Amino acid sequence: KTVSHLYGLALKLNRRVIFLNREDTDLFLAGNLVIPEQVARIDGIGLDLDHFSPARPVVSPVTFILVARMIKEKGVYDYVEAARKVREHCPQAQFILVGGTDPNPSSVKESELREWVREGLIEWAQAVNDVRPSLARASVFVLPSYYREGLPRSSQEAMAMGRPVITTDWVGCRDTVEHGLNGFLVPVRDPDELTKAMMRFISEPELIESMGKEGRKIAQERFDVHSINRQILEIMSV
Repeated sequence: KTVSHLYGLALKLNRRVIFLNREDTDLFLAGNLVIPEQVARIDGIGLDLDHFSPARPVVSPVTFILVARMIKEKGVYDYVEAARKVREHCPQAQFILVGGTDPNPSSVKESELREWVREGLIEWAQAVNDVRPSLARASVFVLPSYYREGLPRSSQEAMAMGRPVITTDWVGCRDTVEHGLNGFLVPVRDPDELTKAMMRFISEPELIESMGKEGRKIAQERFDVHSINRQILEIMSV
């Protein structure tokens, strides 16, 4: 109640309020924190599509990658559990984690990450300044988040580089994937369904290229920074 009250005070004098997904828009409208005339929605803050250019897809071995802060709400534990299950059937499959530990109380412990590396279960790249080389090594991007996302930039970057996406049917995340076209949506906190989605790419590796191409098309249509910037300036009447 306190947070809602403060949002209401902060936003009532604003001429426009920009949202990144449908759920947040509906939430603020339902709570009377904004009125319909204030609302504008854009597809993220935009990507430089020349910088995040397509990379040749990796099909052997099939390699999955999760790029995120190492907190449990990003689905790190679900990703690792799914990796165990996949490797029982397909030991050659590879799994990469990119992201540093976090001061957040729900951060994954560094000792856990290093233990997974010692097991040979995952490769942990920690934090990187440029995610493109890591994405170029991967076949499929995975974000099993149950964090309340805006519009995950990590998924957008993977799509721009021609990578299919497995993510959750959850706030923000679902806005990046057209199920069956550029990837798959799975329920939150469901490593079994996540495993099934991963196995689809292993049993049907042709999906890596075809869905990756569709993801690039969506990125070009929705996430181009030049288009997003024009939209923002129009919203601001600049």
